[in-house]
Amino acid sequence: MVSRLRLQVFVAVVGLFAIAVSLAYFLLVVTPVSSPAPGGTYTEGVVIDASSPLRINPLVAPANSFSQDVTSLLFSGLTRNAPGTTADQPGQVIVPDLADSWTVSADGKDWEFHLRHDVVWQDGVPFTSQDVAYTLSMLKSDDFKGPADLAAIWKKVTVSRLGDYTMRFQLDQPFPAFLSYTTLGILPAHKLQDRIKAADLTNSQLEFNTAPVGIGPYQLAPGGITPDGLTLIANPLYFGKKPYLDKIWFRFYPSSNAALSALQANQVDGVSEVSADEADRLSAIKNINEISAPRSRNTFLFLNLQRSALFGQKEVRQALAYAIDKKAIVDKALEGQAMVSSSPILPTSWAYKKDINTYSQDLQKANKLLDDAGWKVNRDGIRERNNQPLVFRMLIDGTADKRAVAAQIAENLKAIQVVAQIETAPSPADLDASLKSSSYDATLLTVESVLNDPDPYGNWHSSFAEAGNQHTNFSNWKVDRADQLLELARQSVKEDDRKKLYNDWQQLWSDELPSIPLYYSTYSYVVSTRVGGVQGQNLKVLNVASDRLMDITSRYIFTSTRFGA
Repeated sequence: MVSRLRLQVFVAVVGLFAIAVSLAYFLLVVTPVSSPAPGGTYTEGVVIDASSPLRINPLVAPANSFSQDVTSLLFSGLTRNAPGTTADQPGQVIVPDLADSWTVSADGKDWEFHLRHDVVWQDGVPFTSQDVAYTLSMLKSDDFKGPADLAAIWKKVTVSRLGDYTMRFQLDQPFPAFLSYTTLGILPAHKLQDRIKAADLTNSQLEFNTAPVGIGPYQLAPGGITPDGLTLIANPLYFGKKPYLDKIWFRFYPSSNAALSALQANQVDGVSEVSADEADRLSAIKNINEISAPRSRNTFLFLNLQRSALFGQKEVRQALAYAIDKKAIVDKALEGQAMVSSSPILPTSWAYKKDINTYSQDLQKANKLLDDAGWKVNRDGIRERNNQPLVFRMLIDGTADKRAVAAQIAENLKAIQVVAQIETAPSPADLDASLKSSSYDATLLTVESVLNDPDPYGNWHSSFAEAGNQHTNFSNWKVDRADQLLELARQSVKEDDRKKLYNDWQQLWSDELPSIPLYYSTYSYVVSTRVGGVQGQNLKVLNVASDRLMDITSRYIFTSTRFGA
């Protein structure tokens, strides 16, 4: 009896051991796989610029980064941007959205868009060509106070409705970049037509700008705007891929430091943007993924060529470029969160001139250029010519990055006896006023390309050199041949022809060097490992910060796990 009992105990122990070994093997060898499930809330910490009011309106949202974030989730365009997926698609590509197809005439002037028939606004009203026509009529109005470059393009386009689901756009000349402008979000005509004027769109007090009716994957929640955040809920009538997340809460914080503290305390699932100087802080936070991608933002030291006594000679401009250590700016001032720039056209573009002069630091060249141009060192140790000392004011905004970069530039220029006096604008409004009136000697400024096209027209064509709201040629560079090349590149239909024209333009630009290219920014953001479906690693370039949310319909909160091989 005792022997039988011992045998039973032995068999039981061996059995339990076998089960334990099998379970351990299963856990080690078989990979746990998250199972996406509808539901949950994604909370993202954002730092709000209080000086720029919230306007949830696709025609005016670009003036505010957070407005652009929200607008990208509430509105849709005829087309949308998507990450490039092949080697010959280095940045982003344009894919159908509200339009399911389009055709273009052989001469590149006539475009016909065929709209989807299955789309309704969040209030249930069908989407039609009337919405498209209304949106563009507002943009083309002389009273429109939004982005001038966007309006300038559409004012040259004849817009026609060919029934409820077809639009025709007739251009006065070929414009290959036109498709990039069709990503613009569309407004609901039934909510706005005959009720507001184009000038009202920029008014932050306009009811629609804080209580919009959209057509995207999300909509504003009832009472969704509060002092501490903004809440979106899934749009049940959305025509595209249904999002997993029921709700998105953008939670406001006064600083990146506060947002990261919330991330560390598991109060948020992500932070919209982190800077290079926060790398040490991030390393102390567990269970997060930091995602970085090149940004289509190019920072220049814009030299105001109206200050001809200072910058009228291209030899002076070239000397300044050779004196600046751009690699040190990237490695030290920006802690590696950028890439050295050599051209107004992004290196990810098919139009980039690969053999362009990079103006790598060479103090010997810089000094010789100044000597040969007649700039001698006076008894104060400063370069001077015709009683004009080579001293200039460098206008910057108050951000930490710009202060660090400006200090590095000023230090570099001391080595060739040039003085750059750093002048910080008191506020974004003051900076904007100075830029519009050309009230600066030089300015350290970042310009952004939001298009999937290399066209640099807006910052370098002479038509944008006049003071005022359309002043975006911040160097005030006016060269007839440069204008001609940009104009021809806008009119050419074949990519090979455009590439040659842009190469010729870059060669001329690099020789004249109206400004000094410094660096392309890198955009970084963090998301908790609690969140699945994040595809930011597939982004080869971000045109705007809201591109980080391109994958929003794929994101989900880990709620269940299944095991798979």
